[in-house]
Amino acid sequence: MTDIDFEAMLQRYRGIHPLGSAGDKSIAATLKTNIIDTTDHNVRPNRLSVEEIDDYLAYSGWNLWDLLARRSTEGESGLIPRQEYETVAFVQQWLKFPHLYDRITEAAGGSEGLVDLARSHASQPADKLNNTRAWVNICTLMGRGLLTSLGLQQPHDRLHELNTAIQFQRRIQHGVYGPGRGFISGRNYKPRVLDQEWIDRFYDERQPVADDEHRRFCRKFNAATEVFGFLLMFDTRSATNTSGPYELPNGDVMLVRDHFLLEPLYPWMDDAAGGLPYCVTQAMIFDGSAPEFNINDIGTTFTTGHADYWNALTHFTVYRKDRWDSTELVSLNLDEQRDILQRSQQGVGKLYRRIASMSRRDRIMAGVLVYTREMMAPFARPVGLWNSFVEEEQFDELDPLTSQAYFPLTNGHAQDLLPPAFVMGEAFIPIEHSATW
Repeated sequence: MTDIDFEAMLQRYRGIHPLGSAGDKSIAATLKTNIIDTTDHNVRPNRLSVEEIDDYLAYSGWNLWDLLARRSTEGESGLIPRQEYETVAFVQQWLKFPHLYDRITEAAGGSEGLVDLARSHASQPADKLNNTRAWVNICTLMGRGLLTSLGLQQPHDRLHELNTAIQFQRRIQHGVYGPGRGFISGRNYKPRVLDQEWIDRFYDERQPVADDEHRRFCRKFNAATEVFGFLLMFDTRSATNTSGPYELPNGDVMLVRDHFLLEPLYPWMDDAAGGLPYCVTQAMIFDGSAPEFNINDIGTTFTTGHADYWNALTHFTVYRKDRWDSTELVSLNLDEQRDILQRSQQGVGKLYRRIASMSRRDRIMAGVLVYTREMMAPFARPVGLWNSFVEEEQFDELDPLTSQAYFPLTNGHAQDLLPPAFVMGEAFIPIEHSATW
């Protein structure tokens, strides 16, 4: 593909569908079913039609393009071989996750119990079963497409698993967002998922930004904790999530942002996160001079014209949550915020040195560990299955087919597979006709 062709693909999905809400309407108009919208009724069936599955795959392809089109392959890291671990992890998810989704659904009490699980956890700040996790099964579906592109399976293989993966995601989407489009791209990019009681509490406990120096500190705190979590999670978006914007009575708006800092799932933490809480939650209030806020399906904040919104910050309140299963958020004073800022900055240096000392193979496998654990543990932990998955299901062991795909995905082939998978929808291959379903 030439650079000119590639640039053209970034302008319109498959040369037809635009970005944003207009693109959502455009791609939805091509679908034969209403599968991308959830209702109390249509998330219950355990089996979808081939048309419904293909429609869901078609929309998912546009949705991923919409999310990443302006960033192409999402960049490269000189420290972490991200494209390599992503592709290996996607394949591993496809081969491992559907069976585990069935176990979680059963433990939650069936389809309605799974919806309730998503609803209760998404309505809590500092919880990883958040609006980003309502999207992550897209990666499982991408693993199917990559395995097919490598010639290691056919599009109509493992239809039961494909059906399971899609319905699991739709039930989570329904719990997080309620009836309607299961994707933020179809909800005007406004994931308002927290209960009003949380917004009221954050507003009542708001701490004013005193002056420009204080505003610079707030920005620095946000950056330092984000970078620490980003490195901890091997260059993924797993360590951050933003919801909102929440409209306030006086016309101001609030964003609620979580940065996850202390995750016992990962052995390379060592003492890098010493003294840091599991999560810090920032309740940020902006006045009427702020640009319009848009938040995509992986919890990333964008503004119209990419404007700098920090100058509009009027209140900045930080809370800590000490464990993943804690429901208590504790407000932090300015000195406590300074301490977390300093520890985050120190932790970045420790993490960098630790990761730099790893072999390339170890870095890839560490990334695979993050991309698989982060996209399963938030669902498995609340229903008490995580330890069983690790110990009895051998969660971290590569599936034999993943091992077979490892070499072609890590010898440079990943760089050829990901761009068309991202911007042309080639990871979401339709089933079309199959006599086995």
